[in-house]
Amino acid sequence: MADSEISRTLPAITRSEEDFENGAIEKLPHVIDRRNLLPVAARILSARVDETRDQKRASAPTPVREMWPRWYAYHLQRVRATRLRRKLETKLLGETGGAPVVELRIGTEQTVVVHSFADINRLGPKLDAEQLSQARVELSRRRKWWKEANKLLGYAAAVAREQELAHHAGIAGRVMWITAPSSLIEVTAKLHCLIVMQDPGLKLELTPWPELRRLLRDLIRMEERVGETRDSNSSREAC
Repeated sequence: MADSEISRTLPAITRSEEDFENGAIEKLPHVIDRRNLLPVAARILSARVDETRDQKRASAPTPVREMWPRWYAYHLQRVRATRLRRKLETKLLGETGGAPVVELRIGTEQTVVVHSFADINRLGPKLDAEQLSQARVELSRRRKWWKEANKLLGYAAAVAREQELAHHAGIAGRVMWITAPSSLIEVTAKLHCLIVMQDPGLKLELTPWPELRRLLRDLIRMEERVGETRDSNSSREAC
């Protein structure tokens, strides 16, 4: 699919998913922890990007503030695609009784799982003719069930869509990483992207991941203070 075609399918960043409200930055939570770090960062980034969306720029490489929304839209769609794929996979396994494989017993103790007819053929010297025939029939039957259920549920299409979105999110993220930032919010956007792509569960404990998470939290707090100062100055100018 062409990139322009994919871009038409990208949704606007869904604020309801990340607890956004009309793009405005509500007061940040007193405690920013692993549970809310990434959603809070996305909320403040979304609002700040909205504030600069109409700013004119000279003919130059696309700035980070314009790259982040595109990457994040890919990311959100990939998350939804992964949820759908997992749901369909669970249903497919339930309806077919498992993946299209066959277990073969060799001797009295060894059990081998085969995934293809080539696997069965390689085991030929260790099996008798009846075992080989039964294994081929059983694998063929399981594959037929799997193919029919797969077609009905659309599982293969869901897998392909998830992989496609992951591919495009990866490209968009890597391009953003090598683009020089020009503001505090763009530094925050790059770090948010890095953590989401490399440590989405916020579980990595080896350096530098705990430090990077703390840095993202610090940048969020700094941006909050910058925003409060900006709003205060705007209010005074209005008066």
